[in-house]
Formats: sequence, structure tokens, C-alpha cells
Amino acid sequence: MFPRILMAGLAVTALLAGGTACKKKFEIRDVDPDKPGVVRDLGPESQDIFGLSDTMIRSILATPEVANRPKKPTIVMLPMVNNTSHAFNQEVFTSTLKANLNKQAKDRLIFVSRDINPDILKEREMKRQGQVDYDPDLRAVAPLGADFFLKGRADGLDNVSAKGRASTIVYTFKLVDAETGMDVWEDIFRTKREGKDDLIYR
Repeated sequence: MFPRILMAGLAVTALLAGGTACKKKFEIRDVDPDKPGVVRDLGPESQDIFGLSDTMIRSILATPEVANRPKKPTIVMLPMVNNTSHAFNQEVFTSTLKANLNKQAKDRLIFVSRDINPDILKEREMKRQGQVDYDPDLRAVAPLGADFFLKGRADGLDNVSAKGRASTIVYTFKLVDAETGMDVWEDIFRTKREGKDDLIYR
């Protein structure tokens, strides 16, 4: 009998504890994605992308191979490569960076979307077969080609000591001539963050 009473008591205690935990309030608030929030991480954060694009676009547009071209150069941005110890969504990083670069380029650069290339080819075929209507005067011989590829990577250097942790992320971007493979522009951008917690580092 006693073991049953003991088990029943433990069950009631667990249920009450669970009920108490359920009453704990989790507060959610809107924050500015362009500024650091209360919940921080040593890895890439949203404000880094926008700060990065601001600096990148000025550097790219000042490059003679871009600034002195008679026509606006066409660029295909390749997926970001993450070589850091921090897990982040590379697809979101790449698409957000591209969108901000495109916005800030102010009609001086043309970005070509290769991620929807199958849809483009299918649409072109449907137009030419008369399956959908379109203006023949706007017909192109072939999809727009790239003058340059924009390639980026993130490399990290992490340090751990009794005082806390530090993480340096080096972003390297380059414009590669799509005909010759020559690097016509390359630049490095860095972020560094430090943090401290109560964990015992090993």
C-alpha cells in the first residue's frame, strides 16, 4: 500500500510542477532587425547583412572594371559558403544580401536570377509554342548571360578562455569575370564579438 501512496504523491507533485511551469509567461516583442537585440549570438546576425551590403556596394561600384563599363554589368550571385563554427541559414543570408545590393545599386548593376532558371526556360518554351500570349517584340535570343559571378564565403576564428568566448568572422567576396575567370574585385569585411557565461569551458 505504501509504495502506491508514494507513487501517487509523486505523480501529483509532478502534475503540479508541470502546471506551474505552464503558467510561466514567455514575452514576445517586436525589435528592429537592423539593430542588435537582447538575445545575442556570437555568429552572424541580421544587422550584419545590411551593414555588409552597405560597405560592399560602395566598394564594388568604385572598381574601375565596373565603373568604366559602357553598359551596366550583369551579375549572378552564387550561394554563400559558411566555413565558420556558427550555424546560419546560408540561403537566407545570400538572398537578403542580394536584395539589399540590388536595392542600393541604383540601376548601376543588373542581377540575373539563376535560381529560377528552369521556370524561365519553361516560360520561354510556352511562349514560342503559342501556349501563352506575349509581345514578340520583347523576345530575347537567349536568357541574359552573366558578366560577373559574385562569390562570398565566411570564415571564422574562435577563442575560448576563462574570461569568455570571442568569435571573429571574416567575410570574403569577389567578382569573377564570367568569360576569363579573372578576379576583377575582391574585398574583406570582418565582425568580432565577445561574450561571457557561467559555463565551465573545456
